[in-house]
Amino acid sequence: MDVELALGLVLLAFVVGTYGSIIGAGGGFAMVAGLVLFFDLTGAAAVATSSITILFVQSTGAITYHRKGLVDGPTVWWFVLGSVPVALLSAALLASRIPQRLFDALIGALLLVLAAFVVFVSSPTGEGVDGAEPRHKELAASGSLIGILSGAFGVGAGLVTVPLISWLRELRPHRATATTSAIGAISGIAASIGHIAARNPRWSFLPFVIAGAIVGGRLGAQSAHRLSERAVQVLLAGGLVAAGLPLLLRAV
Repeated sequence: MDVELALGLVLLAFVVGTYGSIIGAGGGFAMVAGLVLFFDLTGAAAVATSSITILFVQSTGAITYHRKGLVDGPTVWWFVLGSVPVALLSAALLASRIPQRLFDALIGALLLVLAAFVVFVSSPTGEGVDGAEPRHKELAASGSLIGILSGAFGVGAGLVTVPLISWLRELRPHRATATTSAIGAISGIAASIGHIAARNPRWSFLPFVIAGAIVGGRLGAQSAHRLSERAVQVLLAGGLVAAGLPLLLRAV
């Protein structure tokens, strides 16, 4: 691998890691878009490489949150009951079978829909009791939806899960984020295993993107508290549009 390619991968991962920590959504969608648009990876290779990379970042956060007692265990286990098998099967059997043009169109449209969701739909505040009565069927069904999105497209583990569990369990924001981190780590292991079984990852890229993402993630975590909620919302919506629109236009 030449030096320019290696540096480009580290830079992309550093930017994504920083951005993902600031917005609190992992940044998997930005990593996938960057690998497809700038490094010409197929959808399956980009999703697999991104999934393994984000797993390293999320696992560190999940362990930290767990030690602080912020992870809501029942929510995690009911959610992953649906997400783990679906993420594994979607990664192993579905991701590599999606034609590239269709992949670009689907993920591009999905990211633009999520951008509209961020802008126009109010986030739940979780100001009530911290943990409503468990809704097991809804949590497992939601997990299955996230399993498809994360396994086949590498998106949704943070963006969609946080509001879902905030609504279903009425968790306060910091607890919803911590619980989502644990869900993402466990589901990410399943998706990564599926992608590895299907031989989707670009192994030569992984050392560089993992290194860049870890360093960027730490920097972003130090800066996140300095931004207002509105600023984070603008960054999130802007990133979704910046990632989704080029992919959608490329498919047209």
